[in-house]
Amino acid sequence: MNSNTFRRSLAGAAVIAGALTLTACNSDAPNVDSTGSETSTAAPTNPGTGDPTGPTSDESSETSSDNSSENSSDTQSETSSDTETSTGSDDGPTEVTDAKATLKLGQPAVIEKSDDTFRLTPKSMEVAPDSVFSETSLKKSNGTVYFLKFDVTAIKTNSTYFGTNSVNGLFFHPEIDAGVTGAKRVYGRTADCKSDSKKLAPGESGSSCYIYQVPGKTVSNVVYNDSDHQIRWTK
Repeated sequence: MNSNTFRRSLAGAAVIAGALTLTACNSDAPNVDSTGSETSTAAPTNPGTGDPTGPTSDESSETSSDNSSENSSDTQSETSSDTETSTGSDDGPTEVTDAKATLKLGQPAVIEKSDDTFRLTPKSMEVAPDSVFSETSLKKSNGTVYFLKFDVTAIKTNSTYFGTNSVNGLFFHPEIDAGVTGAKRVYGRTADCKSDSKKLAPGESGSSCYIYQVPGKTVSNVVYNDSDHQIRWTK
C-alpha cells in the first residue's frame, strides 16, 4: 500500500467527532495533522499553576540555610537528570524491529521515533457493533467502522510527555487499497472502544483503542507507516 494513501484519504474526508465522549483538549487522542507529520505532546502541568509537573521548590531544596552549597549541588544534579533520556524494560522485546517487517496481529514491534522507543502491539482490528451508530453521528452508508485495539509500552523516552495515545493515528491505521477514498479517523471513545489515557514511564504499558471508518470492502490488516517505517500486521 502506498504509505500516503490513508493520509491523503483522511485529508479529503471530514473527521467526525459526533456524539462521542471527548475529553478536555482532546487529550484522549493525538491531534489531527492532515499533512501526516507527527504530533508533539506537551508535558503535563500542575493544576492551577500552568507549570510543568515536577518537584516543588520545597521538595527540591533543603530547609536548612546552613546547607546552601549542598542545595546548589543537589539542584544541579536534579536539573541534569531531568534532561537525560529515561530507559526501562519489561518482559517484552526491546530490539528495534526492521522498518519493513510484516508481522501477525498480536505480535509486538519495537519502533524508534525521534527520541522515543516504544513497543507497539495491535491486539485486534475488529468491525464495530451496530451500536456505534447510535453512540455517534456516523452514518452506516459511509463505510464500515473499525476498532483498532492495541497495547503500547514505553522503552526509552525523552524528557517530554509520552503516553498511551502518543502513537500517531495517521501513521497507525487499517491498511487500505490505494483507490479507497473517504477513510477517516474518528476521535473520541465509545462503550466498546476506550483508552487508558495515561503517561507511561519507561517499562510501563497501557491500552488504547482508535476508531476508523473505511468505505468499500472489509479490511483486516494494520500498518504503521511514516517516512521511516512500513510495518504491517496481517491476520
